[in-house]
Amino acid sequence: MKQVVVRLAPLSAGVVLVSDVVDPLGRLLVKAPVTLDEHLKALLIARGVTEVFIEDRRSADRVESEVAIQKEMQSLEKRLSLFRGEDPERALREAILRTVESFYLEKR
Repeated sequence: MKQVVVRLAPLSAGVVLVSDVVDPLGRLLVKAPVTLDEHLKALLIARGVTEVFIEDRRSADRVESEVAIQKEMQSLEKRLSLFRGEDPERALREAILRTVESFYLEKR
């Protein structure tokens, strides 16, 4: 999963810190991974820590598996097969397939 830097102050208890936490002088305060609780949060703020690394779970939720993408493409292919015929329809069909495929490829 992707790691992101977030402000410490608004975080609630239960968030997992995924990177070691150091104070502004570079001294190690907490070894990762560690679950944030109110006591730890207060300690880190008192030591001058303003930002921490957490996992960005949203990015993992948006990424589709290769199998899901393939199934969606097959389903779309079947639906678009109803529009077979002349060249303009074929061009439209291919454009839609390319668009959908590029959409899923960008999400990786």
